[in-house]
Amino acid sequence: MRVLIADDEPLARRALTQLLVRHPDVVIAAECSDGAEAREMLALRSFDVALLDIRMPELSGLDAAAVADGPLIVFVTAHQEFGVPAFERGAVDYLLKPVTEERVDAALDRLRARLATDADAARYRALADAESRYSDRLVARVGDRDVIIPVAAVELIAADDVYAAVHAGGRRYLVRRPLDDLEQSLSPAQFVRVHRSYIVPRDAVIAVRHAGGNVVVELRNGATIPVSRRRRGELARLVDAVRNTTATVRDSDAGR
Repeated sequence: MRVLIADDEPLARRALTQLLVRHPDVVIAAECSDGAEAREMLALRSFDVALLDIRMPELSGLDAAAVADGPLIVFVTAHQEFGVPAFERGAVDYLLKPVTEERVDAALDRLRARLATDADAARYRALADAESRYSDRLVARVGDRDVIIPVAAVELIAADDVYAAVHAGGRRYLVRRPLDDLEQSLSPAQFVRVHRSYIVPRDAVIAVRHAGGNVVVELRNGATIPVSRRRRGELARLVDAVRNTTATVRDSDAGR
């Protein structure tokens, strides 16, 4: 947790620093003695948290906090009357001087929880952005029609010369794209390449069979597909993930 402290009183900064450095996950990344310096520092450098006094020379802490995409803000002040405008600025906490160890610890717990929530939200957005790059439907030319195939309906994709044969809904469609190109457009969370000639939906695999040094997968639609040696690692991870999920469910049921 990279922290900026801004207060025009050196003793106040020192007292706050002493309370913060007891926590191994806190780093005092910068100190400022007035509001203008604090705002400049917030605009130029990256912090997780800013602890700002409100009444400071040059610029108030309230004004210094008005930085786009800035850190989480905690106001530290001797004045109770600024509580409403402080929280209107999105403050996570409001500490009254003299600041106690108990209140600093409580503020840090609140900051940790907020940072964890923000990190989870960022990961979710990144995942959603990544998934949005993948196709949710394919297009096959059938006679004079372009047939739209939902990706969720795909049962198997096989190479067909330079194109791809897509099996969906019990039918076979020719998609005029190379298998390598098609693989790049499909979410790896939904599909796995098991052979240079085959891509299968992960949730379509119902069994993996080992025989005479060869490996094949059995699909829900009854197809049996060979697995090449170089693709077996990914398939093993798929099986392990299913096995671990099953074990977790069993453990949960046993604890009821």
